[in-house]
Amino acid sequence: MSLEFFDCNAAYGVWSVPPFKPAVCAQDLLDEMAWCGIARALVRHAALDNEAPQVGNRVVLDETAPHPSLYPSWAILPSQTGELGTVDAFLASMRDAAVRALWAFPSKHRYTLDAVSCGDLLEALAERRIPLFLQRSETSRGLTGWELAGALLKEFPSLIVVVVGHGSWGEDRLFRPLVEAYEGFHTDTSRYELDGGIPDFCAKYGARRLLFGSAFPNTSPGGPVLTLAHADISDEDKQLIAAGNLDRLLSEAQP
Repeated sequence: MSLEFFDCNAAYGVWSVPPFKPAVCAQDLLDEMAWCGIARALVRHAALDNEAPQVGNRVVLDETAPHPSLYPSWAILPSQTGELGTVDAFLASMRDAAVRALWAFPSKHRYTLDAVSCGDLLEALAERRIPLFLQRSETSRGLTGWELAGALLKEFPSLIVVVVGHGSWGEDRLFRPLVEAYEGFHTDTSRYELDGGIPDFCAKYGARRLLFGSAFPNTSPGGPVLTLAHADISDEDKQLIAAGNLDRLLSEAQP
């Protein structure tokens, strides 16, 4: 079976610390995707990491506009400082730009990801089923990755949270409790290379909580493609993970 891959975790731009194989512009990313057999990607710009959402949100929108296979994603900030406008204004901008997914970088952007700082926005995201992506390496309130996602979902149980940047050693003991506790919790595959991990996960929970993610440019996309393509699961489950689940989340988002 030929799989269509829709990458949920890809980025491009100029990085302050050069990654494994940087894609400086959108076309560089498209070339890498074509080489690895990835049809579409939800993308963010390096400026979200290196600078600020005010820059990265604008740049990714401008630079992906000519490329229908690249879907822009934005980052959030607390509304109190007004840098991205009010919550209503921010959501209106998302609608106008056809943006359907957001990222939180609390440690990089120096804010606390919780109900006190971001409650108005997070409540709106939960109500509108807009997925919030969170790097496993991100920290806030002394919590990292899976723990931070758990704390966030405890405050906002209906929020859709996707933790990305899965490590290679198997972290099932950390994230499977979140799968069981919160319907909105998802994770990407990236380096989910644990022997039998994906088949066992699908047998127990189904395939709907896993999204294909390459973690490019920090890792090569070829590895995650190969891991999923050869996983001992049904072709239907492979396609759900490869693209179907992300398509579903984006189609359900209503900014």
